[in-house]
Amino acid sequence: MAQASIVLVVAVAAGLGFETGVLGAIVMVVLASFYGLAYSGIGFTMALRTGNAQATQSMAYLFLPFMFLTTMFAPKEELSGWLSTAATLNPMTYVLRGLRSLSMEGWDFSDIAVLILTIAVWASLSIGAAFLALRRRVR
Repeated sequence: MAQASIVLVVAVAAGLGFETGVLGAIVMVVLASFYGLAYSGIGFTMALRTGNAQATQSMAYLFLPFMFLTTMFAPKEELSGWLSTAATLNPMTYVLRGLRSLSMEGWDFSDIAVLILTIAVWASLSIGAAFLALRRRVR
């Protein structure tokens, strides 16, 4: 939550306005935090499976390029070919769309619902994998 709050404060200081007001900003921080928790399951899984700190830390370098395969820098309509396909398959695309809708479009409940569903599916997969790795580790 701290990280999402810092990004939000900097964005507002730089001129970002919120169509959804203060409540939308709070919802954005909470949903971004839940996605962060869901995403953390990947690191926990790697740590528990390998028991190696270097392998766990190297996961950041593997996933950084995937951030550029989203709609972070261009609208999805402007992407073509394999980049459009990659952005469609990347869950971060739907996280970004849902979070953007809170600040730019107002309460677009379809985008917010897709965001919540993306977080739920990602959390189920990543945290589920972490629990399986933990079970194997303690046996």
